[in-house]
Amino acid sequence: MPWGRYGIHGTNRPNSIGFAASHGCIRMRNKDVEDLYRYVKVGTPVTIWGGIFGPFGNGFRILLPGDRGSDVYEVQKRLKRYGYYHGHIDGIYGEGMKAAVIQFRKDHNLSITHNIDHEFYKALEIQLFE
Repeated sequence: MPWGRYGIHGTNRPNSIGFAASHGCIRMRNKDVEDLYRYVKVGTPVTIWGGIFGPFGNGFRILLPGDRGSDVYEVQKRLKRYGYYHGHIDGIYGEGMKAAVIQFRKDHNLSITHNIDHEFYKALEIQLFE
């Protein structure tokens, strides 16, 4: 992942699987990890697909400087497409993105804040739909 490193590993708390109980790692039952280990070498690239709704599958979150994730990545791509973001698309809301957000907000008569909120998503033409 461009914005961080995550592990795929077993857990001593199998009841936590399927819930947001880690910092982004993929937790599996230990038996399943042992089985998978026989077929997949350590370091094998893995693609994790976010489902039909992609990075916004859980709705919009308010993004703040320092946030990381696929939603930040998508906002960076859109800002770059519109000519506001000139940095590396890496899914990390850093200083370069802060400047792009402020300029975009000014140009679109939005309230001046570093937050990426519903008003901002709408102005970027990012919509949730089924």
